[in-house]
Amino acid sequence: MIAELAVSGFGAATIPRWTFRSRALTLFAIAMLVPITTCWLTWHYEKAGFPVKPRDFTLGMGTLLLLVIACNRPRFCWPALLPLLFLMTRIFDAAVLERYSVVSFGTQAIYVMIMLANFLVTGLFILILCAERGMETARWLATAIIIGCAAANFYEWLGAASFTLIPGRMSGFLEDPNTSPILSCLLLGVLFTVNPNFWWNMAASGVAALAIALTLSRSGMAVFAVMVLPYIALHFRERARGLLLIAALAIPLAGVGLTMLAQTSRSGIVANADVDSRLQAIYDLDFEKIKSPERAKDLQDGWEAVRRAILFGHGTGTGANKWRPHNQIVALWLDTGILGVLFFFGLIFTLVFFSMRQRFRGFFCLLPVLLFIPCSQVLIEIPVYWFTIAVACHVLFPQRIVFRLIAPARSQAPASSESVSFAAN
Repeated sequence: MIAELAVSGFGAATIPRWTFRSRALTLFAIAMLVPITTCWLTWHYEKAGFPVKPRDFTLGMGTLLLLVIACNRPRFCWPALLPLLFLMTRIFDAAVLERYSVVSFGTQAIYVMIMLANFLVTGLFILILCAERGMETARWLATAIIIGCAAANFYEWLGAASFTLIPGRMSGFLEDPNTSPILSCLLLGVLFTVNPNFWWNMAASGVAALAIALTLSRSGMAVFAVMVLPYIALHFRERARGLLLIAALAIPLAGVGLTMLAQTSRSGIVANADVDSRLQAIYDLDFEKIKSPERAKDLQDGWEAVRRAILFGHGTGTGANKWRPHNQIVALWLDTGILGVLFFFGLIFTLVFFSMRQRFRGFFCLLPVLLFIPCSQVLIEIPVYWFTIAVACHVLFPQRIVFRLIAPARSQAPASSESVSFAAN
């Protein structure tokens, strides 16, 4: 048996019907990636005594998921695999060069293990798209993660548990209130791109709106509005009656929700001046109040550090753990220098260019990818971020690389003299 490398056009192929192996792929993907992405697994292991270590769960379920992907006739989109090479260079920098030691996790070895786990999860997210019904699996997976984030945030808001590191802002199992809005907006971009069911996407948007509102994330709410409003506008003519009905119900409910949040922030579940100011800025649509002077100072300090090591940076981990500029470009520059920034810019703007050439196909995936860059320094450490980029790659580049095992042609042995003479007789 030998391996044959073939290139095929994905766009021309018909979508195969659901089979047992494609259903198994969807179930395994949800069973593994939802608990990991929402940090349900980590929190329950550390705080609630879950018997399985996250490391063992990731390795075991990851192996099974790889086998299921292999059974679903994967067809690879090579641009979508480029982020894995980029992540490998970061791991090499942290593990071998070790130009900066991250002590917030205990030791540098633990930080490297976390990076390896993120690499594995990111690879699984990307490889799922290569399967026969990878885009269908992506739709169900994105929906499940959005529901998981919203349910955890709402559960915390009810007072049943406390996960957040910032009082007054719900976070779910993720513990950082800024992470849930990033996940929700990125996955909404995936749904708007791969899912043709408009009302399904609207329902997911409503669930995501709940998750984002409870976190009181200013950037999350802004990105959510920039994504959802154009999507509704594009479909308004054909869905006008239903959308008007939803608006008539949603606007009063949103007002009631903001009022309840404001009341609980002043006297009730929490009493926090920062929460009160956030709510007031959102309620009044005051964009000056939405700006954060603390983040402006962090960004300025980050740029000053960049100037001291423009070419090669200070080492992987410095951006997210030392300076924390709340800007992915600055954080990446601090980590890897100008080369990492050029790769990142090159990948993103290549996708934007091809999206514009194809009448903005896949652009809803690229919107949150672009809009969160000036708001966060940990985007490249979130597997869902690369998953969203990979979805855009699969949409914009239809060619696929297929590996097939084929048997070599068998050569016929010459007939013996006895058989020839026997045939002659």
